Amino acid sequence: MSDKFEIFNVEKHKGQYVKVDANFSHIKDQHVVPITPIEIAKVALNFPVCFMKSSDENPFKMVAILGLESGRNVFYNDGHFKAMYVPQHVKKHPFTLAKTPEGQVFLAVETAALNTEKNGEALFDNVGEPSDYLIYKQVELKELARQEELSTQFTSRLVELGLLTECSFKFDLGDGQKKQISGLYSVDRDLLKSLDDESLLSLQKQGMLEAIYSHLVSLGQFQRVIDLSANT
Repeated sequence: MSDKFEIFNVEKHKGQYVKVDANFSHIKDQHVVPITPIEIAKVALNFPVCFMKSSDENPFKMVAILGLESGRNVFYNDGHFKAMYVPQHVKKHPFTLAKTPEGQVFLAVETAALNTEKNGEALFDNVGEPSDYLIYKQVELKELARQEELSTQFTSRLVELGLLTECSFKFDLGDGQKKQISGLYSVDRDLLKSLDDESLLSLQKQGMLEAIYSHLVSLGQFQRVIDLSANT
């Protein structure tokens, strides 16, 4: 867990408020963000969706591409995250789930978002019970944790079927310099077509085939990212 976060504690955080950042400035320098299968259809209408190697127990993670270079989010301009859809991993801020090496999961909150000056949303009400805001964030994170498990199952299945291949995207921002993005993986269309009927039926019944098609359609959004990069 990042040093910016601290484990949520009822006694410690009573009387604390969370300053809500509706502009999501915490991702202004973030060029990728993890996503889950349940939201991929909406994400695909806004951002390219690819897979990246992960250091977690799952060898790959599914991400939305927010920029072509590390540290540059081309959807964040004039102090705002300008996108029709905000991924769940962005909206969960300033909360996150922290996992110990033993696998225990804890709710954590970004220290910088906390205050006692009644600036923002209260974490507890006047009688010390969790506020509606805190309850909502807890439910939101619990569902996100469930979706992350489904995401792990999804990417693991793609790896098992040998469908992920490394892809390179070449682009030109109009300055005449050819650049290339590496380290991204996508589902290989030809390999997908070559799957046997049993595997395809299994993917369809699990809802994974729809997610695969959404991912493949989303790759057309790379041109949008290139155009935004050139304009900014």
